[in-house]
Amino acid sequence: MKNILLRFRSWALWLSLAALIVFCVKELYGLDISKGVNGFMNVLLPVLVAFGIVNNPTDSKGI
Repeated sequence: MKNILLRFRSWALWLSLAALIVFCVKELYGLDISKGVNGFMNVLLPVLVAFGIVNNPTDSKGI
C-alpha cells in the first residue's frame, strides 16, 4: 500500500498524466498552435509520458 501512495505523490506521475491528456486532446481535436510549437509538442509530450511510465518513485537510488 505504501508503494502505491508513493507513486501518487510522485511529480513524474502527474507530469506524465498531464502530458498524456494534452497529447490526446491535441491529437483527437486537431489543435495546432503553430508549426514549430506543434513539432516540439509531438516530440516532447510522448517523452514526458514515457518518463512517467519508467519512473519508479519507490526506488530512492533512482529518479
